[in-house]
Amino acid sequence: MKPLTRYLDAKLLPTQADEITGEHGHTAEALAEMQRAILDALRSTEPLDGEMRRDLAFAFEYLCAGIAADLLTPTKRPGGREPPIAKKMQEAAIRYLRWVEDGRIADANPVATVARSYKVEARTVRNWRAQWQGKPAPSLYDDYGPDQVASFMQAVGGQYRRFIPKPARGPKRW
Repeated sequence: MKPLTRYLDAKLLPTQADEITGEHGHTAEALAEMQRAILDALRSTEPLDGEMRRDLAFAFEYLCAGIAADLLTPTKRPGGREPPIAKKMQEAAIRYLRWVEDGRIADANPVATVARSYKVEARTVRNWRAQWQGKPAPSLYDDYGPDQVASFMQAVGGQYRRFIPKPARGPKRW
């Protein structure tokens, strides 16, 4: 289904009344679908529809005035889900692992190398590799060599450690 159709379908769903103010607004599910539809529309090569453009402009007017805009409010993430940038950062790890598998980089234990760089468990790296199974390797300019791929993975691993929140663990036992 086209993003515009999904957007309009979600926008036209029945609204709900706020328990405190009594004002009507879109349900969280409708807002989430509207957001996904706008994202899909922005990622496509098609021009953005006027309805979506007007709604986004209105939402940004609210933000510029210091008022929260429903359309731009984060929807609740299911527990344990990583932010989208985490997947992009994992591409450097996958590329490194694939280059080791192809024999372009020598590393006796690439899973441990990536885990150390990203400061995650080895099983996490194995899970990433399983999720990429059957997918093409993340692209990189052809003129990059093994040293650049390894250095890039290390640099991105440092960013991952710094910016991607780690899941909360249980209380420490002394």
